[in-house]
Amino acid sequence: MLNMSIPYHKFGQITIAKLSNSDELKQIMIDSWLESETIIIKPNWVSNAPAAFIDSKTLRTILEALDAHIVVTESHTHSFNRLEEGMSFIIGDKEVNLEWFLKGDGWNWLIENPDWDWFKKGGFWDQLKKEDKAFLDEFGFTDLFREFDVTYINVTDEVWNERVADPTEVNRLVESHFKPVKINKLYSMIPKKLYDLRGSTFISFAKLKHYASFTIKNIFGMIPDPLKSWWHGLNGSRIASSIIDINKIYHSLFNVYGICEALNATSFPHPEGKFEDIFMGKYNIIEDLGIIAFGRHLVSLDAILLNLTDQWIRQVEEINRAPIVLAEEEFGSYDKEILKESKLMVGDWLKTKSN
Repeated sequence: MLNMSIPYHKFGQITIAKLSNSDELKQIMIDSWLESETIIIKPNWVSNAPAAFIDSKTLRTILEALDAHIVVTESHTHSFNRLEEGMSFIIGDKEVNLEWFLKGDGWNWLIENPDWDWFKKGGFWDQLKKEDKAFLDEFGFTDLFREFDVTYINVTDEVWNERVADPTEVNRLVESHFKPVKINKLYSMIPKKLYDLRGSTFISFAKLKHYASFTIKNIFGMIPDPLKSWWHGLNGSRIASSIIDINKIYHSLFNVYGICEALNATSFPHPEGKFEDIFMGKYNIIEDLGIIAFGRHLVSLDAILLNLTDQWIRQVEEINRAPIVLAEEEFGSYDKEILKESKLMVGDWLKTKSN
């Protein structure tokens, strides 16, 4: 029986709740999709900056609330961001460092050169694997996975080792549900280990943070490239369609469920913040907000969250809104009335001293 002392609000298929432990989450997060024998969880691990990624304490809360064999999957994006700053790369006739790829000329070079063979041949892939292991060890995931018998699948390693599903079959399944993807090579980027679990539940587990990405964009991380410059396109011209394309594939293979959390440590922008990150700028952290939002319809979930946090993310609002608008065409629209309703009922939960 649901513990009525748990504060929560429902907006159609979406629930937003305040809670403090996995027992409360188990009571309130009830859905037949979560009774799947196997559940795949894609955490938001794009960065290892404080409060920028799903940490092991938060992931533990989810694992304790689910009764299934868990598979955790992610690409090497987070590993790339851990490479040593002093590492050098030879591009053409010049030597560049890691920072060069993250902005300006290097970012644009990756857009024009989407093939990562130069990286693999240079031995840097081995370093990514080492950084991936170090990330899992350092932040407590290795022990957590052992405790809960979790299977970990790194998308980049699977695809680069050519352990992929038959792209013709992926194509057939996707186009039996949706319009064709705009970028056909995505059909050849699905790990066979994941494809063999099709029909299971796939949780896009996003983190509420002030450069919001939410659950639809979180699945963008299933593209194997360690840096997704090409998928962004020049001046962000390709990112929204890339996000929708990879979502169409995973929505065709799995029952995709969305969870977005602000449970333990949540970032919010501050011009004189204690923390700074290349993606997030300056920010502070608020502890123990204890807020979680979840449901089947990722479009509704993300639209509500974007509206609730618009005071945080005005500077990047369009890059977050565009995928939601495109997603409506493929996955169904959301009730616009719930935006005002959710803001009235939930808005105060997300107030910080800075706003």
